[in-house]
Amino acid sequence: MLTEHISEFEIRSIKLISIASDSVRLLRKFKEENKFDVDMISDRGAKIAKQYDVYWFAPGGGKNYKIKQAVPSKFLIDKNGKIIWKYIGKDKTDRPSIEMMTSIIDKYIKNPN
Repeated sequence: MLTEHISEFEIRSIKLISIASDSVRLLRKFKEENKFDVDMISDRGAKIAKQYDVYWFAPGGGKNYKIKQAVPSKFLIDKNGKIIWKYIGKDKTDRPSIEMMTSIIDKYIKNPN
């Protein structure tokens, strides 16, 4: 889980933000119950997901259904607000490994061009 490796991001001065379509109340409850140490933003209506083009029909519901949803994605955004790397999952379970993310971060921190 991402939060188990949060120190890997902190030592690289990387700020993690989680964006979810749940309500603020549910996100707050999740954060408290799971001791989730990442800032969370509620994206009701999928406005942010649509802006980042990660809101589309994807497998869901535990079956072969195609459901309109925000797909788990990772973005590395530099201090100027420019996206310098992104990973867009194929479905709800497709996520990059911590090792992959930290190696990408190291690459872009050491060689920002």
